Amino acid sequence: MDLAVVLVLCLSCLLLLSLWKQSSGKEKLLPGPTPLPILANTLQLDVNDISKSLSNVSKFYAPPVACKHILI
Repeated sequence: MDLAVVLVLCLSCLLLLSLWKQSSGKEKLLPGPTPLPILANTLQLDVNDISKSLSNVSKFYAPPVACKHILI
């Protein structure tokens, strides 16, 4: 491939990615702790008693807790 074609493809992909991120905006989420990338707040949970730990989180932030991704 020609170098110009590769550059145009890369720039167009970057442009589309930035437009997609701007259009998605921030979703209105329930209040909660600031998420940690990859770890997903698992460091804040007590592994031995997860139900008690989640109960404490819900008392502090609000009864409803929204989870976007759960990895087990």
